[in-house]
Amino acid sequence: MRVIFYTGKGGSGKSVLSCATALRLSERGYDTLLMSSDPAHTISDAFECSVGSTPTRIKTNLSAVQVDAFREVRDRYGVIQSYVVSVFRSRGIDEILAYELASMPNMTEFAAMLKIVDFSDEYDAIVLDTVPSGEMLKNIYLPSLIGNFAPKLLRLIVPFANIAKIAEPVMGIPAPSREVIKEDIKLIGVMKELRDILMDREVTSLRLVANPESFSLQNLKRTYMLANIYNINVDLAIINKILPDSVKDPYFDKWKSDQHRYLKEAERTFYPLPIRKVRLYPSEVKGIKLLSEVAYELFGDEDPAKIFFKGRGISVNETESGIEIVVPMPFVSRDICEVERTGSELSIIAHTDIGEIRNFLPLPTAACMMRLERAKMIDSELHIYFVREE
Repeated sequence: MRVIFYTGKGGSGKSVLSCATALRLSERGYDTLLMSSDPAHTISDAFECSVGSTPTRIKTNLSAVQVDAFREVRDRYGVIQSYVVSVFRSRGIDEILAYELASMPNMTEFAAMLKIVDFSDEYDAIVLDTVPSGEMLKNIYLPSLIGNFAPKLLRLIVPFANIAKIAEPVMGIPAPSREVIKEDIKLIGVMKELRDILMDREVTSLRLVANPESFSLQNLKRTYMLANIYNINVDLAIINKILPDSVKDPYFDKWKSDQHRYLKEAERTFYPLPIRKVRLYPSEVKGIKLLSEVAYELFGDEDPAKIFFKGRGISVNETESGIEIVVPMPFVSRDICEVERTGSELSIIAHTDIGEIRNFLPLPTAACMMRLERAKMIDSELHIYFVREE
């Protein structure tokens, strides 16, 4: 099985690329499911057909599903949510606010990701048009934080759930029912399965999508850093909506010049990650014919299920005194590099044979609470060390 995520800033075109990839996979004989939790129902527009909350057959080997994340939370995890709401209400919190507080960070998007476990045995490939943000990825570590002992403890508590009701006046909060405890155990199990799938580099790949512009690329840098921290393999970066050379109107000269500069920046920033380029189409991409064109431009004759890159670009490692950030810099031919911290980012200036190169990297949260100690080049890699403050 293959699981492929597409993520990028809103408007980058990740939905179209997800649809094109799923289409090409199906044409190569993979029984493919395309999943989306986008409330705008973009995949329905792209395939020009209605896609529902259960898998809808688009064509041979290709199905699509529009996950209603709010319904998923209500139908599958409503028992847990209702209990949490009752706890908040027992403390005098208004019901509307209690429901807001009872929602885990990014729970609706996370509920859509949990559907991967449901479909993992039914399809050869699953393509997701969704955003695995850093906040949402934190949730996959909950089973690790809870530990293996927690489900066993919960199972021991089940027979005493009714007895706990007697203690409610003393505790001042509602006691969980047997049903709540059983649903908690089930949810922990599903989250473990999801984590195992996402962290299996032979199965799951995250593909980054950006437009050739500053904000889009900055968003991608942070996502790339987070993916490395969470040990999720990023195997491809795609720069989408590039003005083609056939556009000769001088009105677009500055746009083309800026795009060329951002493309060069992307190649330096994400090396050794492969980068694919897709042109800006003259019209909105809709329908099987145009999606096939995009798929061919993106993959040519290659198999979209291929793992295009396995390994880490920018890596973050724990040390005895803090953390080490390793940045591949094969384009730096001389050992001359300047590193400066600017708020929550690192400013890196490399002096190369072709001139000065500047780059800004977002810092992981842990580094924000540490002091930048030193940086040095080792075998075409820049090693940056942060230490804990005394």
